[in-house]
Amino acid sequence: MPPSTNELLTLARHYWPASYEESLDDAHPEHKRRQERWEQVRQQNERWDAFRRQLGMLLPDFTLAEASTTSQASLRCAVYPAKGIPMKPVPWALVGCMSILAPVYTVYGLTFDYAGRKRGKAHLHLPPLPAPMSDTSRIIARELEAHFHVTPLPPEVAALPVPVAVEWTRPPQTTLFDALFDSAPTIVP
Repeated sequence: MPPSTNELLTLARHYWPASYEESLDDAHPEHKRRQERWEQVRQQNERWDAFRRQLGMLLPDFTLAEASTTSQASLRCAVYPAKGIPMKPVPWALVGCMSILAPVYTVYGLTFDYAGRKRGKAHLHLPPLPAPMSDTSRIIARELEAHFHVTPLPPEVAALPVPVAVEWTRPPQTTLFDALFDSAPTIVP
């Protein structure tokens, strides 16, 4: 059974400090709890690696890239609709994103601006995703659910404000998406 909205809000407050000033203190209790959680996740990293290998077999014409960062609260896998080195410019990418704090996930899309072959600004697309991304996003979602027994975080719940500071995002702008997944979702490799 997925966690309730109240449980998710409580988790966010448990792992993220209330103010930006507190977030700068590595000795702050929320920071320590989040780092301890990351240590637990890293000890089971082979499950995430197995998920990525399986996804690579299911999407042979795509490039997969590890996009997780321990400053945030999720494991992320970026999926690009192209292969090759150097990879040609791609119109979009998907990110499979699983929270390390709660048994929830999301798959979001990105579109990119380009100056020639140089990738510029990324634009975030939350579910429901545009048609070109939807089939691939369903595969990513299915595999996240199968490997980790997680449930999708509904967009309306992800958009709820939460009174915590996540990196540079401060209340009242901080949402559950920021706290459970990533406050800088457009930054990918």
